[in-house]
Amino acid sequence: MMPAATVVLCRPAGQNEALAERLRAGGREVVNLPALSLTASTDEPLPSLTDIDLVMFVSGNAARFFLDRRLREDPGAVWPAQVAAATVGPGSAAAVRAHPSFGDQAELVTPPACAAQFDSEALWSILQARRQALRKVLIVRGTQGRDWLAARLREAGVDVRIHTAYRREPAPWTPEAVACLHALAARQAPAVWLLTSVEGVDALVAQIHAHGLEAWWLQGRFVVTHPRIAAHVTQLWQAISATHGERDGTIVLQTCPAGDDAVVAAIESSA
Repeated sequence: MMPAATVVLCRPAGQNEALAERLRAGGREVVNLPALSLTASTDEPLPSLTDIDLVMFVSGNAARFFLDRRLREDPGAVWPAQVAAATVGPGSAAAVRAHPSFGDQAELVTPPACAAQFDSEALWSILQARRQALRKVLIVRGTQGRDWLAARLREAGVDVRIHTAYRREPAPWTPEAVACLHALAARQAPAVWLLTSVEGVDALVAQIHAHGLEAWWLQGRFVVTHPRIAAHVTQLWQAISATHGERDGTIVLQTCPAGDDAVVAAIESSA
């Protein structure tokens, strides 16, 4: 009987621990291997919310970095009740609601838990259905971000401002992590890789190439949290597969929502 696949968690540092503990309790070997390092950005002044109708946080990280800085720079600041917040999914919405500087008075717009997908497209449908007209929207994100929602808002006549709350950089691998992966590769151990952003995929693949692990990586299975990530992983997998002379292989990949329950279910269903 083939042993259960090792799970490699590539979400940023600080976001893998609870999931890792849960997987280990279920008998899985887990490698905590963040693909990206997130750090607060203070290159831009913190924007005022006095004339903003809605603040859209692209992720839970965007919300935490922005709200942490706001609380740090003005400990007595209270979130304006007339300023709505928006997120693309329930995890990000929970991060906003849980933050002590947000409170429970302001509206929080997010796709329902039963939504088919949690992304900008789903949020845009919700925003279009709102009765309140939007004049000015602040989008809080990392140094890089998808501009789809900003473009739709501008087409609708909304004044859109972008604020960079944090930086995303490739996370360095420790010698211990590299040794662990090489040991897994040496015994051809099966692996499931959790990938949650396009930038994280690029950072991971660069490290895989630098450490000569491509042939083993190609044999892995992949759990991703959005169709765009799935398409990107598939494209890279096919390109790397071709360079290794494996043109007839098929990637094993599953897409699921970003919450831990859905991720665990996807990992377990991939064996």
